[in-house]
Amino acid sequence: MTHIIEEKRWTYGDYLHLTDDKRYEILGGKLSMMVPAPEFNHQRIAMKLAVKFYLFVEKYGLGYVVDAPTDVVLDEENVVQPDILFISKENKDIIRKKGVFGPPDLVVEIVSPSTQYRDVYEKKDLYARFKIREYWIVNPYMKCIEVLSLNEKGTYVLSSEGYMDEGGNRTIQSKVLKDFALDLGKVFSEDFEGG
Repeated sequence: MTHIIEEKRWTYGDYLHLTDDKRYEILGGKLSMMVPAPEFNHQRIAMKLAVKFYLFVEKYGLGYVVDAPTDVVLDEENVVQPDILFISKENKDIIRKKGVFGPPDLVVEIVSPSTQYRDVYEKKDLYARFKIREYWIVNPYMKCIEVLSLNEKGTYVLSSEGYMDEGGNRTIQSKVLKDFALDLGKVFSEDFEGG
């Protein structure tokens, strides 16, 4: 869940002066606190995906994979913490000690009921505006993954999509990470229910 904090234009400089240990993002100058902690299924899926990305990227020496919380400073009024991000070797100059200062090559967001609108619409528009080449939207509730690739017009188009339902395509592929394919059965293998 996200909560808008104070109605003022927040910048990365303001963000650096926050003194608590909570997680925040800034979208369009609005500070949002990320609460509560993600569900167990969210974290388990994030770990499975991060490991798959990491092993592939390391095997071929393609760059760097990190997971949340990692600050991605797109500009002074847009600071996000994608669940997973990939930065190519060619783009490594955006990596600094305090985070990533510029658009990664690929980002992954795992939606939850409280972040779905933000991830599917607001962040999609934001990531396209900053020319992030590929955006993965993972929906644990529908057991699906959409891979959106930036086209020559600077908008996202669906380049791969997978569903766990019967008869659905269960393998998705990345355009940014050539030859990286993922079987959704390895990601959505079991759920944990209950409060």
